[in-house]
Amino acid sequence: MTTTSVDPVGRDCLSVTIQADWAHFRRIDTTTDKQTYRVIPRTTVAGLLAAVVGAPRDSYYEAFGPEVSAVAVVPETGLRTMAVPQLTLPTKESDLTTVPNVGGEVVKPGVTAEARQRRGFEYLCDPAYTIHLVAADDWLDRLADRLDAREPTTPAEAHDPAISPVYTLSLGKSECLADVTDCVRSTVAATDADRADSIVPESALVPAPGAAFEMERTPAYMTTADGRRRTTGFVSYGFDPDGGQVPADPNATTSVAGDTVVFV
Repeated sequence: MTTTSVDPVGRDCLSVTIQADWAHFRRIDTTTDKQTYRVIPRTTVAGLLAAVVGAPRDSYYEAFGPEVSAVAVVPETGLRTMAVPQLTLPTKESDLTTVPNVGGEVVKPGVTAEARQRRGFEYLCDPAYTIHLVAADDWLDRLADRLDAREPTTPAEAHDPAISPVYTLSLGKSECLADVTDCVRSTVAATDADRADSIVPESALVPAPGAAFEMERTPAYMTTADGRRRTTGFVSYGFDPDGGQVPADPNATTSVAGDTVVFV
């Protein structure tokens, strides 16, 4: 398991809330049934925020590394799933062909008739996450400029930022289109709370009577080698599928933008 080595207390933090009608973060330990993680993985957070500023593919991994960044994820809704059967087609190069007057490639008609399969996909319904990011100032500046982040003047102030990401945002699969509904920039403060609104890494979990939570293990960090992406670290964490708080080590909790969080 890998977690951040950055001390977030006193650091500048950008907080964004992202929601969608559907989400699908494919679990890498499944094959036939396309199950989903309940919480957006840290690697997906990095890709999504890189899409906001238009960072090229494979160019942002170091900016979200464990030595220079810290991320806290707060589920804002209950993490409910629904099974959705879908027809799928192979996309190997040998299965594709070009068609006159049609841009790009299409699956060969014979393959469409013989190789399509009905598979079960698991989707999250109406998910929303608040992502708190501590990173290099240039990255926070670029994101803030795109999302028009500003310091709140009152605790209850509503924000209507002029949001214009470079690339279309989605929660996992490209058809799960997402919206940024809130964006503020503030400072991370110390706290001694023993419950967190965010997911809590396994190292900071403190099970308590009556506190229910579930566990996941998802990719956390990536690099690129030989033109391909490679996962370099995973993180195990506890979360409440009903959107409640998770028991945590008071030495690990911090406060930012109205949330009590543990950064990973």
